[in-house]
Amino acid sequence: MTRASVWVLTAALASAAPYQCKSTDPERARDDTPSEALWALCGRLADAGDADGVKRTLDFLVERYPASKEARRAEDERKADKPCGKVTAELAAAARPKGSASK
Repeated sequence: MTRASVWVLTAALASAAPYQCKSTDPERARDDTPSEALWALCGRLADAGDADGVKRTLDFLVERYPASKEARRAEDERKADKPCGKVTAELAAAARPKGSASK
């Protein structure tokens, strides 16, 4: 296989890969996984001061999606003084395009 054909094959495969970046186009948007949605909900509940809701959400996340990265974080958050207190800010920072300044 020549370099040119390898390049063409690589470009074709890359263009066929699922589009995972944040998009306002519903056809290209990436949906949250259930564990990601629960993680975001935990942040919202913490922002609203609903400590019981935060605890129940973390417990459910760990119980229902134990292999997820959010469940591992939830385990740590259950031991924190203010569980999920920084989640909303972290999610907002992650949603900002790279290189944009925070306000």
